[in-house]
Amino acid sequence: MLGVAIWLIWTRWSSLLNGHPAMLAATIVIGFLGIVALFWAIGSLAVGDRYDTYVDDDSGEPRRRTRAQIRRRAQIRIALGVPALILCVILTVGLAWARPFPAAPIAVAAMRSSDGIQVSDRLTWYEMTKVTENSKGETVQPTVGLVFVPGARVDPRAYANILRPVAEAGFLVAVVKPPFNLALPNSTQPDSVIEIHPEIRYWAVGGHSLGGVAASSYADDHPITGLLLYASYPASELARNDLVTTSISGSADGLATPGDIAEAKPKLPEATRYAVVEGGIHAFFGDYGEQPGDGTPTISRVDAQAQIQKATIQLMASLTPKPKTR
Repeated sequence: MLGVAIWLIWTRWSSLLNGHPAMLAATIVIGFLGIVALFWAIGSLAVGDRYDTYVDDDSGEPRRRTRAQIRRRAQIRIALGVPALILCVILTVGLAWARPFPAAPIAVAAMRSSDGIQVSDRLTWYEMTKVTENSKGETVQPTVGLVFVPGARVDPRAYANILRPVAEAGFLVAVVKPPFNLALPNSTQPDSVIEIHPEIRYWAVGGHSLGGVAASSYADDHPITGLLLYASYPASELARNDLVTTSISGSADGLATPGDIAEAKPKLPEATRYAVVEGGIHAFFGDYGEQPGDGTPTISRVDAQAQIQKATIQLMASLTPKPKTR
C-alpha cells in the first residue's frame, strides 16, 4: 500500500494534481493506511507475542492471557483482518492499475490561456473558450458547446491540444475529469458543465474509447443535439435516431479496430458520418504517448490530428440549424 502510493505520487504527481480529486485522495489515504499497517505489524511482532504467549502455572511466571483468551483474540483478528486484507489488496491493485497515461508536454502547453483562448481549470473538468467582442465591445458568448469524456486511464489534459482548435473555431469545449480516470456508462458528469452554461443552445457530447461509450449512453438519455466518437462506439444500440453523429476512427487502430467500428454501425443513427484516418492509431486521438496493444501508424500524429480536428469542427458547425430560405 505504501509502495503503490509513493510510486503514484513520484511518477504521476502532475496527473494526480490536475485530475479528479478522488484519485489523489485515494492515493493519500491508502498511503496513510500503509504507514499505519506497517507500524501495527512492527508493534505486533515486537510486543504482541510477549502477551499472547501462554505460560504454564508450574513455571512460577505470571500468565498474561489464558488459552481461551488467546483463541478468542485470534478468532477476532481473523474475522476482522481477512476482510480488511482483501479490501486493501483490491484497493491497492485498483489504484496501481488506474495509474494514468500522462499528458504530453504539447498537451500541457495547450492548457495555458493565450492567443484569445481562455482556459478555465475547474475541480472536475476544464474548459476552453474563445474570447471575442462585438462592435460594441461586449463579450460574445458561444452558443454551441462540446463536453468531451477522456478514454480510460488517460490524463484529461491529454486532449487539450487536439481540441483547442475546436475552441478557436468559436465553440465552447469542456473536458471532464472522470473519477479514477474511468468514465462509466451511467455517468452524469456532463450535467455539471451544462448547468452552468445556459447560454449554450446546442450541445454535443463526445469521447475517446471508453469515454465514447459513456458519451453515447449520456446522449441517448439527455436532450443533446450531437454525438462525437473518437475510436469508439456505443455499448448497445441507441434509441435516438435524431442525434447528429460523427464517428472518427483510425485504420491502423489496434484497440478499436476497423472491424469493431464496422460491426457497431447498426448501433448508431442511420445518418452517422464516418471519418477514417488512414494509418491512424488509437493513441493519436490524444497526446499521452504510446498505448499497449495499439497498432503501428503509417501517418504522422500531426497529420492524423489535423484530420480529426477538421471532422470535429464540421460536426460542431452542423449542430446549428441553417436559416430557412424563402
